[in-house]
Amino acid sequence: MNNIYSKIFKPITPKQFDENEIYTIAITILVLGVLYFLLKRESQLSAVEVFSIYLFNLFLTTTLESLFAEHPLDFYDTLDYAHAEIFDVVLQTLVYPPPIIIAMYYYSKHKPNWLTYTLFWALLLTCLELISLQFNLFQFKSWSSFYSFIFYVFTMVVNIIFFRRVRSIIRLAKPNQ
Repeated sequence: MNNIYSKIFKPITPKQFDENEIYTIAITILVLGVLYFLLKRESQLSAVEVFSIYLFNLFLTTTLESLFAEHPLDFYDTLDYAHAEIFDVVLQTLVYPPPIIIAMYYYSKHKPNWLTYTLFWALLLTCLELISLQFNLFQFKSWSSFYSFIFYVFTMVVNIIFFRRVRSIIRLAKPNQ
């Protein structure tokens, strides 16, 4: 049994339960709490929109994180290893998608200028990443926060386009609207 643990679980468990795992748990509780509060308070997004945005961003985080953080690009590492661990799964499934859902919530509610809104959220997400760096969540190799900002601009543009498309499909599917 110990041999199975060593082969299967040891490579994906943290080297040491330290600040990056504690930060991951704290940020998970925070983003899920904010998302829950917003969605319960006022219905700006339908369940289909929330689920669509979540799945879309889950796809983006898993594929793009693998592309950027793994061989051959290997721009950065997350948490304790150069390869994925269990807390990477937490980050990709519970931490990364909710801020985009929150962004689309406010986008739906206030209908801001998309360019200004995109730049605002890209800056906000970059600032959150800078905080994450203080807790050793990321170890940049050939990556920088400027690249993150550009990436977040791209992410927000793609999400706004995706959100508008999903909303238009939902409206077409409803017969009296």
